Amino acid sequence: MSRIALPFLTLPNELVDFSGWMIGPPGEPLFPASDILENWDYEQDVQVNIHVHIDFTEAADRLGIDAADLKLAVVLVAGTGSGSLPRRVDRLKTAVIDIDEPAVTLEATIPGRTLSGQLQLSLRIVLAAPVDSGSLLSPKQQGARLWQHHKNILIEDGGDSRFPIELASFSESFKARPEQYAPWLVDWNPTALDADFSGNVRLYVNSDIERICSRFVEGDALTLQAMVADVMTQIIEAAIDVEDAAELYRYEEGSIGYQARAWMEMSFPGQSMENIRQLRSYAPGKFKALILATADFGDNK
Repeated sequence: MSRIALPFLTLPNELVDFSGWMIGPPGEPLFPASDILENWDYEQDVQVNIHVHIDFTEAADRLGIDAADLKLAVVLVAGTGSGSLPRRVDRLKTAVIDIDEPAVTLEATIPGRTLSGQLQLSLRIVLAAPVDSGSLLSPKQQGARLWQHHKNILIEDGGDSRFPIELASFSESFKARPEQYAPWLVDWNPTALDADFSGNVRLYVNSDIERICSRFVEGDALTLQAMVADVMTQIIEAAIDVEDAAELYRYEEGSIGYQARAWMEMSFPGQSMENIRQLRSYAPGKFKALILATADFGDNK
């Protein structure tokens, strides 16, 4: 037998006193959320605050439930990703309210490293506990959604896959280790191709090497080309090692795997995964040269 979803009464907007979305850096004054989150970088966490008050007497009447039996859960949810469907969804905070405590303030901090593309905020009010009283159309089941409000916030420039680059003293970060003498280092996890590219790939430039440091700061095209090509090569090689080539097409936009596929298509247009693998195995010099050429910043002539 097929199951039929029967209708039930919900809360009209006028019964939910919602103060709106407040957002900003943790520890600083928050401001009303706009459609774009400006002046933000991937190291910056985001704090979200909301306040809700409900007239329980009127709400119970509208739902056809005894006010003493009515308990509601206010749920704060955040999603992120470049598409219309969020790639990552987190339940940030939940609080139960009733006729004795009809208002609640929820506040949560979202780690900046988890964000990409857009921040999709959702506030939901659901039935917190099963209810025996009420009419045929009264909500009965725990979790029945009675009201919701959404806010989509574009992050910076839309979440194009970029990675943070930062100067660091390798003699301090990697003291007495061989990598302290490297001009730069790419920090990422090749086993997490489904992770957000922007929050999980970072390029550290060795500030102890004055010549490299100055070229980087001045935006020397050849230096930047070599750095970006190194990032591209590492990530493409990790993608090539994925046994099932079709797996790369399942990664969501904004992820490391998605970016790997985009770079592969740019560096080896029209080539199958098997052809690219053979090129790396039998002509590694050409393989890396093609990636290096793709990373050209356009000022190397």
